[in-house]
Amino acid sequence: MNCSRALLEMLKNYEVEHVFGLPGETTLPWYKEWLDYPEIKHIMARDERSSAFMADGYARFSFKPGICEAPSVGSTHILPGVAEAYKGSLPMIFFTSDIPLHLETQNMLTGLDQTSMFKGITKESITITNPDQIPHTIRRAFRVATTGKPGPVHIRLPYDVLQGETVNQRLYAQKDFTHYPGHRPVAET
Repeated sequence: MNCSRALLEMLKNYEVEHVFGLPGETTLPWYKEWLDYPEIKHIMARDERSSAFMADGYARFSFKPGICEAPSVGSTHILPGVAEAYKGSLPMIFFTSDIPLHLETQNMLTGLDQTSMFKGITKESITITNPDQIPHTIRRAFRVATTGKPGPVHIRLPYDVLQGETVNQRLYAQKDFTHYPGHRPVAET
């Protein structure tokens, strides 16, 4: 199964109904697979800033994590929305695509250090370097975003990873973390 399909399958398993964002060259593998997932509606915004705040509003009213995606350089435009989610304790998951991993050191125009850029305004910023990491990373993102003090999680998806194949078939969701606040165990009396 390719990584883009595994990602969409995981979002479907987490009952994600809306993803806000803009398509870009580095997200094309994801968008090709999206045609097979009509239950996950993509809401296209005019720019990345708008998509981040649309996901913010969705999280506030649905009590589900807001999901936003932005292509490579567009990641700089979602920073205000990420910061708002962080300060407002809103569970959100921000996906950003990026240049292929082997081009990271080439100082390309669109190659930004996204993980560092998001680290101070998210609960966690993760780069997926292997397609087999998709299921675990998505489960972790939903768990981190919805538990404790809710907040945003950033996941960076390099282009070559989005096109890669995964053999990891553990595409299940932890249903306690589809809404927030996430599962909180009750102390025994």
